[in-house]
Amino acid sequence: MEVIRVSAVTDRESEPLVLQDADSGVWDDIADVIVVGFGGAGACAAIEARESSADVIAIDRFAGGGATAYSGGIIYAGGTSFQKQAGFSDTAEVMYDYLAMEVGNVIQPETLRRYCNESAANLDWLIRHGVPYAADPYLEKTIYPPDGKFLYYSGNEKVPEYAARAKPAPRGHRPVGTGMTGHVYYAALARAAAAIGVRLRQHEKVVRLVQDSTGRIIGVQTARVPDGKRAAHKRLYDKVVPMLPFKAKVSERAIREARALELAVSETRLIRARKGVILSTGGFAFNLDMLGEHRPFFARNYRALMRLGSMGCDGSGIMLGQSAGGATDRMDSVYAARNIAPPAALLDGILVNARGERFINEETYSGYLGLAIADQPDGGAWLILPSRSYREAIRQALFGGWLFFKFYGVPALLNFLLGGTRSSSSIERLAAKLAIDPVVLRRTIDIADADLAAGAADRLGKSTEHRARLGGRRLHAINMAIPNIYAFTYLFTLGGLKVDENSGNVIRGDGSRVDGLYAAGRAAVGLCSNGYLSGMSIGDGMFSGRRAGRAAAVDAPTETKRRVTA
Repeated sequence: MEVIRVSAVTDRESEPLVLQDADSGVWDDIADVIVVGFGGAGACAAIEARESSADVIAIDRFAGGGATAYSGGIIYAGGTSFQKQAGFSDTAEVMYDYLAMEVGNVIQPETLRRYCNESAANLDWLIRHGVPYAADPYLEKTIYPPDGKFLYYSGNEKVPEYAARAKPAPRGHRPVGTGMTGHVYYAALARAAAAIGVRLRQHEKVVRLVQDSTGRIIGVQTARVPDGKRAAHKRLYDKVVPMLPFKAKVSERAIREARALELAVSETRLIRARKGVILSTGGFAFNLDMLGEHRPFFARNYRALMRLGSMGCDGSGIMLGQSAGGATDRMDSVYAARNIAPPAALLDGILVNARGERFINEETYSGYLGLAIADQPDGGAWLILPSRSYREAIRQALFGGWLFFKFYGVPALLNFLLGGTRSSSSIERLAAKLAIDPVVLRRTIDIADADLAAGAADRLGKSTEHRARLGGRRLHAINMAIPNIYAFTYLFTLGGLKVDENSGNVIRGDGSRVDGLYAAGRAAVGLCSNGYLSGMSIGDGMFSGRRAGRAAAVDAPTETKRRVTA
């Protein structure tokens, strides 16, 4: 029998290496389950597989953590003990009613219901593995709760059209800690994985899947950065920090240099998986070629984006799955967030496009706002509000406390000062400054004012609390356009490999399974691939990671199954 040795290192994912069978390869390491990408989804997959008695190797291109470690760490869950402690009565059924409006059913309606039914127990699972939570609620509108608050309304729960159909409850659960606590979430899971024997191989990129002659995935080929070059590799990784603005050029240069370093120094390794390989490598926000293929508008404006993820969110896992015949879906689905509030006073304004027309309820979740703005002519929008609200927004930005100032005040003030804010005491003169038809803008403002004066409901569903008279006052227009680098659009991708929703097994276009291959988190189509709200990506990563880990741990080649059955 011919034995295959592999020595070539490439800088991108290749077609699978095909062996006659597992005995035909010279393997550098072996396990039952290989997890590719060790962020939130990968850690959950590895723990679940290990607790199902599988020997597990996790492989990460860098040191681990991925997008999860940079995130807020929010998980969306209902009927939890923390809600009860905070005085909120919630059930899985009400949670399902709400999410069915927000994110819909991805493929099978049962999948979303299963997520809701299991969410409280899944939160308890995370707690058992060291992730800390608390019941302190924050009930005002925000994209992320301030320090000391760990339960909040993370979506559109209180927006009237949603509240009328599903009783609102705060379901965003934040790990206890300071600042963005995704690092707390990840660190706890990484410790738990190590404690039960998951073996983590760091600074090692999977560049190729290995198949046997039947097409089953039996392992991976990797490009391993040697120990002496890992510090330089990590320094390049650390240059891509998603929450720092104005770093697009720095990030792209670091990405190129990291690839060049890997190509120059990496050593090839071949690692066998007796039962299955799980792809949990994140999305593709940091792959401009893929982003340009599926969302060209955002790729063209990448310098104005804060792409939420790590350097490893480059689509590599998705491409690995495709190389083995896996199909993709929802690849044009993205989270593109444009924040209006906080400061809360900005919600008094109305959002208009280049035609001078309103197009969305200003209170809507930030992810919906960003996508709606992107769909307007040239991705442009202006927030029109009266001087009283504008002054109050400045006051809130300056005096909301240090953390509020850092995360919300500074971005708002930068946009006020540098983003192209326009002001006028005349609607017509303001329209001229904005290159908007003055007749249309006046009609839009007159309608909003007339409805408010008559006590009529807002035509786009905005609550009375944040409606203010605009006509006859000095007005300010804040630039909310996607290309405006001071408006801070947050983006990550939501599409990926199609999977069997009961197991996470990667499937082909005809619905057949790629034996031995699984996907989880943002490398796969998931619960939030139709639409996203805060907590659903981490929640889906945990849900889909555990699902794939369970399934892969009991997977085996057909002939093995036949022997066991016999």
